[in-house]
Amino acid sequence: MTALTRRSLLGGAAVATVAAASSLTGMPARAVAPMAGKQGPSFYRYKVGDFEVTALNEGSVRNANPANMALNKTLPDIQKALGDAFLPTDHVINQFNVVVVNTGKNLVLFDSGFGDNGAPTVGNLLSNMNAAGIDPKAIDTILVSHFHGDHINGIRAKAGAANFPNAEIMVPAAEWKHWTDAGEESRAPQVWKGNFGAVKRVFDPIAKDVKQFEFGKELVPGITSVDARGHSPGHTAFVMASGNAKLMYIADVTNHPILFARNPEWRLWADMIPDQALSTRRKLLDMLAAERMPMAGYHYPFPAVGYIAKLGNGYDFVPANWNAAF
Repeated sequence: MTALTRRSLLGGAAVATVAAASSLTGMPARAVAPMAGKQGPSFYRYKVGDFEVTALNEGSVRNANPANMALNKTLPDIQKALGDAFLPTDHVINQFNVVVVNTGKNLVLFDSGFGDNGAPTVGNLLSNMNAAGIDPKAIDTILVSHFHGDHINGIRAKAGAANFPNAEIMVPAAEWKHWTDAGEESRAPQVWKGNFGAVKRVFDPIAKDVKQFEFGKELVPGITSVDARGHSPGHTAFVMASGNAKLMYIADVTNHPILFARNPEWRLWADMIPDQALSTRRKLLDMLAAERMPMAGYHYPFPAVGYIAKLGNGYDFVPANWNAAF
């Protein structure tokens, strides 16, 4: 607590007198600046062994109808979970966070966001890469976790040009099989019909060059694919390993962690194979908690890196401490 003395009181009175005089004499106010109305560039760097990881915020969307987030829960259930976490209960902010890993030999992009094919509040990947000093032309490899639009649309601009023209693109074989199958398209629920069109737009011009991979394979030295099916037919997580250090990029194993890590049995509307998604969620989150392995989540609060801890029948996301090394 600051002690009040006669001198400090007199000093305060003098400042007040000057301020009052300024208002009376019409002197202009100083240090007035317009409000920015937006955040600055959103990137964050950290190390995994000798690998340098850059988290890049692609943007966010505001879901004004929380009731549609979890199909097997009521709106009061969802609102209680949000309120207990000191979040607004009348909407959900969903974030989109892309990861770039520099292994020292390869510059690897994990997923690509919406690009210029989404809402006005997304599509910030390229500008944030520029702010982080990463040239899109320098990306060697794009590893795609799955084919939902918020993960693939940024590969190609709306006008048609490749955003990462020198990158080799590697995709899960099971995703490719599902989303390029006309029979699957004809049987798909209405909510997924448009995504088949997005897959065609992104991949048809380069179909012969796209490389398909299986689970459990080292795709780039130090980076291995992990079976994470359920959210989609070929949904994939990735483990990066350098020396004794590891990090798992879980993509969409959970969506918003307050809702779907703390409550792993809740059914996300976008989980295409719900029972398998729940099984995968528990399996991978149990492993992360047991091994104390750091993780990065696509829809987690930026910079979306931290740890998973057991919390009752569910799990808690523990953000990693901010790293000043960079």
